Amino acid sequence: MFKISLICHLAMIVAFLATASSAALASTAASANRKKLMNNYDFTKVVAYIESELAKGTFPGASLIVDHHGMVVFQQNWGTYCSPTRRDTPVDNNVSHMLYSVSKGISATVIVIAHQQGLIDYDAPLYTYIPEYRGKWKDTCTIRHLLTHSAGIPNCALKAVDTPDAWENAVAVCCTYAVEWEPGSRTAYHATTGMLLVSEAVRRASGLPTWEAVCRKLLFDPLDAKSLTFIVPEQDVQVALTPQPAALSNPPKNPCDYCLLPGHPGGGCVGKVEDVLKVLRLNLNDGMYNGKRLIDEEEMQEMHRIQYEKQIAEAEAKGAAPTHEPWGLGWLVKHNLKNHWFGFGDLASPKAFGHAGISTVITVAEPERDFALVFLTTDVPKPPGTDPGIIRNKVTDMVTEAIIKSNR
Repeated sequence: MFKISLICHLAMIVAFLATASSAALASTAASANRKKLMNNYDFTKVVAYIESELAKGTFPGASLIVDHHGMVVFQQNWGTYCSPTRRDTPVDNNVSHMLYSVSKGISATVIVIAHQQGLIDYDAPLYTYIPEYRGKWKDTCTIRHLLTHSAGIPNCALKAVDTPDAWENAVAVCCTYAVEWEPGSRTAYHATTGMLLVSEAVRRASGLPTWEAVCRKLLFDPLDAKSLTFIVPEQDVQVALTPQPAALSNPPKNPCDYCLLPGHPGGGCVGKVEDVLKVLRLNLNDGMYNGKRLIDEEEMQEMHRIQYEKQIAEAEAKGAAPTHEPWGLGWLVKHNLKNHWFGFGDLASPKAFGHAGISTVITVAEPERDFALVFLTTDVPKPPGTDPGIIRNKVTDMVTEAIIKSNR
């Protein structure tokens, strides 16, 4: 009996060692294969450009991360950022950044999931979910109008929404604001209003207490994007203050006290570049992430479709400037935009989409070549008047060139 037990025990040990050995060999092979693939990429041109701008003092620090076919093929940080206690903290992968209007693409992805779950209808009037949004032209305003900057309330000024009372007050301001034009008749950038109202509609429909709770449940947790948040980050979280303040307070203030749009669904998200890249990869994969479907393919295709394609085509056929921009649902689509300040560059295909955040952050996703990038600087470009669009377009073109030459 003892011999049988011993033999079984030894057999289990041998099996375990064999499995462990196979796993180690597989890991080694995967590592070697990854290294071989990485050798296909040459990002020296974009590195040299960013370092030249750093040397000129255009910005104190920067981060660039690139994903191709679901693999991070480049990631590098440069220089320093300003924290609540230090102005010259070295940039590393643990830093969370103020994402500003890149938040719109993140919030829109959450809203697409809410649509998939039947919480909202893109073409339902907003008053279906927010009954107090009634009046001239408000009655015909839909969720789709709000997601495409065509709701007619671009100049409604809003303050911070980082507390429940502040959020409620901002919604009330939007509901009493006079709509400037018929929804859908044109587009103009809605910095805060559009995404706030859609997010409030989703929040009410979901029954959840806050926009943060909605995002955490529908996207951040399923995507394992732990750093992304619309609330005040924990004290031990490293946050880069952008734009950099003229002076730091003593004692230190909370990072969100320095943010221009704290709490806003369209401008108040904070997070690491790796987690922003996860949102872009989810979009590029038509709703798949790490082998799991989070969003239906049809939902993603609608999100990335130019919503006013017909109106744009009609204007272009007449040789006139379109009154509509090529917005998808939350993301801007490149289409035939040239030298756009969002930073699509010239080499990316017309189907590329993305968003920018003030003059410090860009995200670009390129479906045809299946790559995405996040590029950000730790302060607004200097000297004053420097065009961030030129920097962004150069970075995107140099990354695109490296992707093309990789032959993958």
